[in-house]
Amino acid sequence: MVAVLSSVQVAYHAASVDVLAQIGTEPPQPPPGVDKFLLLLSWVKWGGVVLAIAGLVIGGVMLAMERSGARDGDGKSKIVGAMIGAVVIGLAPAVINQLAS
Repeated sequence: MVAVLSSVQVAYHAASVDVLAQIGTEPPQPPPGVDKFLLLLSWVKWGGVVLAIAGLVIGGVMLAMERSGARDGDGKSKIVGAMIGAVVIGLAPAVINQLAS
């Protein structure tokens, strides 16, 4: 009787593990109302691009003023910083999509 009870317990345990291990293969779906959040996110990205362009222009003006001797500053670092920011803004969606999949 103990052997039968033990085999029933083993079978029950094996079946429950199989059920727990089954995960659906449906692709993720966004929750309702996510379109407004995506619109806001696109506005933020647009603002980041505009600020990166402004940073490049300001860095260029500072570099020109340094060359003419009218000002001491760090125009080169402003330009490099704006370029790095533009690359990060441009790569952000691709990086997140790769991490999510």
